[in-house]
Amino acid sequence: MAAKAEISGFPFHIRINLGGKEYEDFKGKIWHADKAYTPDSWGCLNLPETDVLTTTDPISNTQDPKLFQSVRMGEEMMYHFDVPNGDYKVRILFAEIYWETGSAEQQDVYIQGKRVLRAFNIFDEVGHDAALEKKFRTKVKNGKLESKFVGRSLPMHSGARACAIEVSLVSG
Repeated sequence: MAAKAEISGFPFHIRINLGGKEYEDFKGKIWHADKAYTPDSWGCLNLPETDVLTTTDPISNTQDPKLFQSVRMGEEMMYHFDVPNGDYKVRILFAEIYWETGSAEQQDVYIQGKRVLRAFNIFDEVGHDAALEKKFRTKVKNGKLESKFVGRSLPMHSGARACAIEVSLVSG
């Protein structure tokens, strides 16, 4: 029960640096290193089918550029969080650190099975090497919070991609 054991009060947060190592942000918050899912915890359900891309390029639009310099990517990525029932905020951080052209990589993003982003392209919103944040609200009723990223790009491309995920309990 690793994820539930971390809950010491209200609210709690799970922060993951996708494709990266543990990281302390400018506010002193810890972002855990990415990992495969384990029961009663959190992680990527299909880690072996994904890749990591990193850069040392400077990232604009953020006070935490290192958090945006690694990207987990694949045709599909699935993250699972075993959490208490309640209302949650899910914050997903993105940066396009590879493509320097629009419409190159598109993805659909789902939270709790509901599509929250359709044909989403990071470059089209912020360009190359720039931070982008998306926030969503969801409800957990079965102790499981799931996020899924599905690439919509040409075959052999890894359209699904993200830099970090933060899951925060809003009300229990």
